Amino acid sequence: MAITRITVRTFQNEQHAELFLMFGKNILEKSIQSKFKINMSIIQNQENKNQVTSIWTYDDEKHLKEVRSFLSKHSSMPNSLAPREIVYSGEVVMSSKE
Repeated sequence: MAITRITVRTFQNEQHAELFLMFGKNILEKSIQSKFKINMSIIQNQENKNQVTSIWTYDDEKHLKEVRSFLSKHSSMPNSLAPREIVYSGEVVMSSKE
């Protein structure tokens, strides 16, 4: 069963949020190059640009672990960004996607 994880990050400033977006773009490009399946969306709040929401959907628990492993190998995001995070996660019980 699919799993969705939504993380709302509030960074100290807009520059930290932009740096996070740059890391997200880099991960997306690396996943495409290596033909690794990820399903993510990243949204930047247009009124409060230091707030970024990421939405990840995983096929199942195994896929979630594979994606996390991929991220740990290909992500170099510094801990100094240290955004405040709110995380929502759960199994998908209904979806319009196939």
